[in-house]
Amino acid sequence: MCLLWAAVGCLVAQQPPQETEVRNLMEDFLRAFNNLDWPAFRKCWVDNPVIFHPLLAYNPTGKRIDDLPSFEASWHLVFGAIRDGAQKRGVTQPPFQNLQPKDLRIDFPAPTVAVVTFHLGPSSNNSVARRMFVIAKTADGWKITHLHASNLSLTPN
Repeated sequence: MCLLWAAVGCLVAQQPPQETEVRNLMEDFLRAFNNLDWPAFRKCWVDNPVIFHPLLAYNPTGKRIDDLPSFEASWHLVFGAIRDGAQKRGVTQPPFQNLQPKDLRIDFPAPTVAVVTFHLGPSSNNSVARRMFVIAKTADGWKITHLHASNLSLTPN
């Protein structure tokens, strides 16, 4: 057993520090999003974030959101919809959802830029939710700058 823990310790020690920091940011983001904790969620983002939402309900134009008021308004709609759905399931306290990323991958195209990709699902409607984050090292640590979220139906037409 001690040998197993030593091996795990060696693997963790070999992980580059920036990868550990980015993984920590993603854990913070997912915890805040699952708990619908707006202050903790907002802390994960840069001051001028960019997002493509996967659903028109949160951005009727379907275009990029790149101004802070629209970013916050769209996310408040998302938070409200998740909270309402949880309440209908009898969930009245955090966590309100349980997002579990699959096949999480972190790439570093530059020392201060990370690209994180993963998917969620497949869901009950046979679709997969794809997510891509661009994360930058800022004076305040690693922060999310961009999110592209898309949902793909796995049902052939």
